[in-house]
Amino acid sequence: MSEQYISDQVQRTLRIIRAMAGYEVTGISPSEIAKRAKTTASNVTRILANLEAQQFVQRLPSDNKRYRLGIALVQISNTVTLSINQAKSQLDQDQANYTRIL
Repeated sequence: MSEQYISDQVQRTLRIIRAMAGYEVTGISPSEIAKRAKTTASNVTRILANLEAQQFVQRLPSDNKRYRLGIALVQISNTVTLSINQAKSQLDQDQANYTRIL
């Protein structure tokens, strides 16, 4: 893909999502995210607000200053898993059908 299509803002957002992985139980503070994602606290605050609006992140119920990955990522993951399982089932069925012919 051409470098002209790479957006700094999108790249920062993706680094923030990656930086948050593994903190689903304890959560992670915006300052910790900024360090891990190598960006500024103001960038993190702005991006977290957008991710929270789309349910990609959520605040910890026990500490609203800490964040964790949200339900939207789980839903996407489950959709991908379902699609892969359906494709595998279809391939298995096709293999079984063709094996009977031979």
